[in-house]
Amino acid sequence: MSVSRRSILAGGLAAPLVARGLATVGAGVGALASRTPARAAEAAHRLTLGDSEVTILTDGGLLLPASTLASNVDEGKRSAFLTSHGHDAEIRASALNVALIRKGDALVLVDTGAGLNFFQDAGLLTDSFDAAGLDRDSVTHVVLTHGHPDHVWGVIDDFDESERFPNAKYLMGAAEWDFWMNPDFLADNPEELHSFALGAQRNLGAVAEKVERVGADHAVVSGVTMISTPGHTPGHMSVLIEDGGEQLLITGDALTHPSVSFERPDWQPTTDQLPELAVKTRRTLLDRAATDGLLLVGYHLPWPGVGRAVAKDGAWRYVAEG
Repeated sequence: MSVSRRSILAGGLAAPLVARGLATVGAGVGALASRTPARAAEAAHRLTLGDSEVTILTDGGLLLPASTLASNVDEGKRSAFLTSHGHDAEIRASALNVALIRKGDALVLVDTGAGLNFFQDAGLLTDSFDAAGLDRDSVTHVVLTHGHPDHVWGVIDDFDESERFPNAKYLMGAAEWDFWMNPDFLADNPEELHSFALGAQRNLGAVAEKVERVGADHAVVSGVTMISTPGHTPGHMSVLIEDGGEQLLITGDALTHPSVSFERPDWQPTTDQLPELAVKTRRTLLDRAATDGLLLVGYHLPWPGVGRAVAKDGAWRYVAEG
């Protein structure tokens, strides 16, 4: 990816899309202009689970106002909690951790990153593939956890609209597909979601004939299963890997912050479209993760997003690994 190529996009299609995307996260976005998110120290992080290999690739990062972490908590309480846990009380820095699963002859990518049309410091996934010596043409399956920009706007190339993963079949929850691809979306949903939907329809529409719309507990390949974790979006899915007597759960956006999501699961991020359902899903997922000792990979947790949930004082805490 050349600088000139990114510059061309930023000056054309990207600029209005970024502006509209930023508008959805509420007030205070202007303060982000001078901040740069922490970048991953490496393009790839690898771990094994039985005979499966999981590679975490960076797509860069996002900066959002810290107010997006909780819509149902007053500013003072939220700021005090973040400060006490060593986080910035004003700015929320989120990694973009994309998982790639090698299972036998299958190479399964979970989400496609943001592409170049969303945030300035996102859209590095193709670079990470190259840096890690991985061939995008070798990806056999792409699982899309949900339709938000940083997960599906990387389906097609921003410059020539070619497929970034041309030999892959795609899988997405049927409910999630139906929500974003609704031809009456703009009339049926609030304006702040319109640019998200237009981007989703552009990217998903380009591969529509290759997308399998699935239900809960769908097996992508043996030992790799899509499970229902709704709330962040109506049909949000996570991905469970089982191999060698171990389990790893790729959570998508069901868990998005290393302190808030685990220790304050009842706080409702502004990015959750169905906040009460998202709270219920978080609690169920965290209880399962702690009880069963699941290894977790969080899309927005600090690079490389790998850790575990440990029960603590009626909630949980995040323990990073790797």
